Amino acid sequence: MSSDRRRIASAATLILVAYGLSRVLGAVRELVIANTFGTSHQIDDYRVAFGVPDLLFNLLLAGAISSAFIPVLSEHLAKGERRRALEIGQRVLNSAIVILTVGAAILFIVAPFYVSLIAFGYSPHDHEVIVGLTRILLLQPIFLGAGGMVIGILTAYQRFFAQALAPLFYNTAIIVAAAVFAPRYGVTALAIGVVVGAMLHLGVQLPALWRTGWRPTTALGLDDPGVRKVGRLMFPIALGLAAAQVNVFVDTILGTSLPHGRVAALRYADTMAQLPLGTFSQALAFVLFPFLARDAALGAIDSIRHRTALALRLNIFVLVPASVGLALLGVPITAALFERGQFGPDSVRQTAFALTFFSLGLAGQAATALLVRVFYALQDVITPLRISLAVIGLNLATNIVLVHLLAQGGLALGTSIAATLNAILLGRALRGRLGGLEGRQILHTARRAVVGVIPMAVVVAGVAYLITTGSVQGGLRPLVATLVAVALAGATYVGVEVLLRSEEVGILLSVIRRDRSRV
Repeated sequence: MSSDRRRIASAATLILVAYGLSRVLGAVRELVIANTFGTSHQIDDYRVAFGVPDLLFNLLLAGAISSAFIPVLSEHLAKGERRRALEIGQRVLNSAIVILTVGAAILFIVAPFYVSLIAFGYSPHDHEVIVGLTRILLLQPIFLGAGGMVIGILTAYQRFFAQALAPLFYNTAIIVAAAVFAPRYGVTALAIGVVVGAMLHLGVQLPALWRTGWRPTTALGLDDPGVRKVGRLMFPIALGLAAAQVNVFVDTILGTSLPHGRVAALRYADTMAQLPLGTFSQALAFVLFPFLARDAALGAIDSIRHRTALALRLNIFVLVPASVGLALLGVPITAALFERGQFGPDSVRQTAFALTFFSLGLAGQAATALLVRVFYALQDVITPLRISLAVIGLNLATNIVLVHLLAQGGLALGTSIAATLNAILLGRALRGRLGGLEGRQILHTARRAVVGVIPMAVVVAGVAYLITTGSVQGGLRPLVATLVAVALAGATYVGVEVLLRSEEVGILLSVIRRDRSRV
């Protein structure tokens, strides 16, 4: 167990740093895009065009195959069957590339039809632009999907360094395209930058993949029991992701019924809301997944229960203050990051408005991402599917109502409600499966977080108002307000938690120091 703790602490430190850098670059990417395009109709066309290739990637690779793939590989590795694990990995990777290529080719042909469906509120000229962008962007899921599969293989082998670099290369390519080429060539340059970034995302991982023993092969292994097992696990996951992506499409369609710029404002807000999720929560779930899968293969239920409960407690400890901070600092953060060029005061207001509602669901999104992975590690893909379908149905109905009441804020609020409900239902189901989930400790953590966040919120609100006086203008003032408020809020929250003897403070410090005894 001490060896596991050391690997988890080391991997967690590496992934936290890499995810943090990736999110910083992601914020820079959005900042550069916002500076170039603001919330204009051009960037709305790009966001709509990006939706279909993103659907192809998320449906087949980002969740479905990789979530089914890692537990199967981890099971063989836990039994010492490294050659068999590598053979399955090679064949699933080849099959995934074929599926993505065929899917992209079909979507390339039918692009005009589905663009007219999802962007019915846009002009014929917009439709023509969106079709052209979509056809360029359809190369992205092939390369990014292959890179995602390589990440799955490296994760099963508990090799994290190369995959930590991959998103940095991806974001850098997009930043260069947006800053250097987009001002002259428009959103077409941005789409090409995305494709180049996806190619780099795959290429930077190939040396590490080679060192696992992987060699190129043309075998698909459709009759391989291991590949078929991945397929059986993948299908229910894909159904759940498909339903979720339908929800995203409905949000896009509802967004196109709003004035131009609201879809872009929603996406900018989501990007900022993803900063704490991507920097901490997703990194934590990502690192734990192969260890949970191995525990499941060995029948170590007590270990799964403890690791899951600890991860939930850490998410609550970090994301409760992050949610409150984002809600209160929405305007100064948005102004500091984006208010320049084509991104004016109205864009700040529209984006901050959506960010406030996204912030309400951070803890729910983090818990959902973690708990779903626990079920997948246990090779139970049906329970998350059932819960997901029920929640998505409610979310669709909620968003149709809320968009009329709160515009893009209603879509963000619907997402937050759905994420919270999903987490609650998953937690109840998993508690029964594991024979408990250390609920008392989780409740104590939540209580301490609420106590700590109250004085923190007072500090944040006071500092932000004193420095900005409620202005939505960019420049130095909102940046100073954000930095000072975050620093004082962090000190206040941690100080209160130390006084309350919060165990999570020591655990997080242990991860940073790579101390295995507390992890």
